[in-house]
Amino acid sequence: MDCIICGNRIVNENNRLQNKVRDFFKKNRQLDLKHQWIKEWKICYGCSEKYTNDMLASDKVKNHKSTLNRSFKQQKKEQVPPESFRDHYVQRYIEYATDKSEKNGSYAIKQKNLRNQQSYDEAYIAYLERSESVAVIIVRDLIKTIDTKDRWVDVRMLERRFLSDLDRDFSFIIVELFQRKLKPNYPKKKIEDTDFDYKNLKAYITWKTATADINSQRANGIKGDVYIILPRLKNEHEGKYEKHFILWEPIRLVFKRVRIGKQYVNVVKPPKWSYEIVATEKINHHQLNYIENNLDKIIGKTHTKRGVTLSIFKPHRK
Repeated sequence: MDCIICGNRIVNENNRLQNKVRDFFKKNRQLDLKHQWIKEWKICYGCSEKYTNDMLASDKVKNHKSTLNRSFKQQKKEQVPPESFRDHYVQRYIEYATDKSEKNGSYAIKQKNLRNQQSYDEAYIAYLERSESVAVIIVRDLIKTIDTKDRWVDVRMLERRFLSDLDRDFSFIIVELFQRKLKPNYPKKKIEDTDFDYKNLKAYITWKTATADINSQRANGIKGDVYIILPRLKNEHEGKYEKHFILWEPIRLVFKRVRIGKQYVNVVKPPKWSYEIVATEKINHHQLNYIENNLDKIIGKTHTKRGVTLSIFKPHRK
């Protein structure tokens, strides 16, 4: 804490400041302005010795204190780190801001967020937390070459890209599409339901209907159309930067970000992740069986090739 009169740091050596307050209170049972300021750590020991209560209460001292306080604050604002260390502290801020920016990335595809998980069964909650739910949205909403109208999308295989730190970075997706024989039965929206909650309820009922319909068709030997999808996750903000105006904080010995200022640094923009579809291909169930029987070998090829191609899913011709 700094003194509001002289601007010096308040040091309570041997507790002498608070002893002043304690002794005064024992004699008077009520604190005057001077000792109230001492109690609240507003003035230093030197100023407590220099000024009487009447002096501190006078307009002259108040104005003097205010002027000194403004001058001290302005001086603090204008302080900068030693020139020899400035680059070090600037680099520390850039590293901190870059790390924070990378953690604040966003995805074009949003996974559903359930406010009240008690309203849903564990299987559905687990489905939303898995990458499978993202893969369904990719196939349903992003791929124009695959007609998913009146079809259920069932993810047969899903592989994360080798050495990627992102859970949603897929090297390939294989799905099977089934005709919608069962139709979801949605209840009427209640007065107390928000649009967000009702939309989540409809999505849950759709998932339950799709799961039951797909399982029923599989049990009856029905097979759907199978597709291979090669997606690529890309950062739309790759190579883009934003200005961070920074101000030196001499007490904490760090630069902090401010809305506007004289000096700035360039920091990478938070990632904005979206998908582009590299390739799609419809395959028959004979080809699907080959992929299932040779899955380890195929996944191994995705680890060695820079770019995954549809050729790795086909038998090697001698």
